[in-house]
Amino acid sequence: MPRPPSVGSRRPNDYVGLRSRICLPASPSSSKGHQKDQIRAMHSHPDSSSLAKKSMVHRTDGSQQIRTVAATSDPRSTRSGTNPSSQSSLPEFDGVEIESIVLRRKGFSRDVIRTMMAARKPVSSKTYHRVWKTYRDWCENTGHSFQDLSVPRLLSFLQSGLDKGLSLGSLKSQISALSVLFQQRLAILPDVSTFIQGVAHICPPFREPLPPWDLNLVLSALQTPPFEPLATIPLAWLSWKTVFLLAIASARRVSEISALSSQPPYLIFHEDRAVLRTIPSFVPKVVSAFHINQDITVPSFCPNPASPKEVALHSLDPVRALKFYLHRTRDFRATTSLFVLHSGHRKGHQASKTTISPPIHITAHSTRGIGSSWAFRNRASADQVCRAATWSSIHSFTKFYQFEIFAASDAHFGRKVLQAAIN
Repeated sequence: MPRPPSVGSRRPNDYVGLRSRICLPASPSSSKGHQKDQIRAMHSHPDSSSLAKKSMVHRTDGSQQIRTVAATSDPRSTRSGTNPSSQSSLPEFDGVEIESIVLRRKGFSRDVIRTMMAARKPVSSKTYHRVWKTYRDWCENTGHSFQDLSVPRLLSFLQSGLDKGLSLGSLKSQISALSVLFQQRLAILPDVSTFIQGVAHICPPFREPLPPWDLNLVLSALQTPPFEPLATIPLAWLSWKTVFLLAIASARRVSEISALSSQPPYLIFHEDRAVLRTIPSFVPKVVSAFHINQDITVPSFCPNPASPKEVALHSLDPVRALKFYLHRTRDFRATTSLFVLHSGHRKGHQASKTTISPPIHITAHSTRGIGSSWAFRNRASADQVCRAATWSSIHSFTKFYQFEIFAASDAHFGRKVLQAAIN
C-alpha cells in the first residue's frame, strides 16, 4: 500500500475530508459478487438516502466534506417487520475485501490492487484489519457510526485504548491502520498530534536499564546436563540448545531462523565457522538487498579443547550443535528446512515459527537485544553488531537495546557474545 496522501489543508471542523464514499457489505453470507452489486446499488437502496442524511453533516460551503466508509444499511436503523435480535449481531468483518473496495474506489484495476496490497507483509495486514474491526466494534458499542470518521471520535477510541493500558506504540499503530482505512494521514492532524504528545507525557516510553534475563545463567546451564552430551541427550533438548545458540550468536529474528535450510549453498560449514542463508522464498521484515542477501555467520569454538576454558567454550559451540543436530535428524527428515519437528505425526517436517520460539521466547526481541548488548560490551564493533542483526545503522540498536550489562571478522559477533559469558 502506498502511503496515504498528505493533508492538503487543515480545516477547523471536526471531520476529516473525503472525496468519495465507500459502501461496505453488511451480510456475512453475501458473496463477493453480491457485495459489488450492493456497492453499485447504494444510492438506489431504499435506506441509502436516510443513511446519507444520518452520516453526513450539512455542508456550509463547498470545501467541507466527510470521509466516509459506509455500509449498505445502518445496523441501528429499525425496519418494520425486522427481527430485533438480528440487529445486535455484527456482520462478518472482511478486512481484505474492505481494502480492495477502498482501492477500487480510487480507480485502480484488480491487478494493480493485488500488487499494492502485497506492499505489506501478511502479518501487518492482519494487524491493520484487526484494528479496523476493533474500531468498528467500538463504534457499535458506543452508538457511533463506523461509516464516517471524526477527530473527536477517533480520539475517544484512542482514549479507550489508553484507559485499557495500551502503550504509546500500540496507539500509534492504530492511527497508522486507520490512516490506511480512511486514506488520510491522521497522525499529522493537529489534534491527533497533541493527543499523542499527551500520551507520551502520561505514559513515557520507558526502557528497562537492566536486561530482562541473565545470559550468564542461561549459558552456564547449557554447558551441563540435560544439555550435554549432545550425542546422547534427548532430541528435544538438543533442538532447544541448537536453536538458542544460533539465535543468541546471530541476533536474528525467529522468522529468519525458521527460514534456514539444511542444504548447500544455504548452509556451508567452514573450519572456523558456519555460514547460513535464508531460502529465496523467504520475505524478511524489511525487504531490501541488504536484508535479503545478508549472510548469517556463526563461529566455531575450540574444536579440540585442551584447557578448562576451551572445554567451556566448546560446549557452547553453535557449529558443533548444528552438526550434531543435522546428524541426529537425518534419518527422519522430510524437508530441507534446517529445523524440523522431532516428534508427533508430522515428525521430520518443517518446524514453524511458533514451534521454534519456545527456546528463545524469553522473548525473541530480548534475545536479539541481549546478544547484541553482550557483543557490544565485549568490544564487538558497531559495524559487526549491525551486520549480524541486519540493522542498517546503529540507531536501532541504541534506541531499542544496548541494555546496561557488565562485562574470520563476520563471525566476531557470535564469538563476542559467547566469550562474554565465559570471561
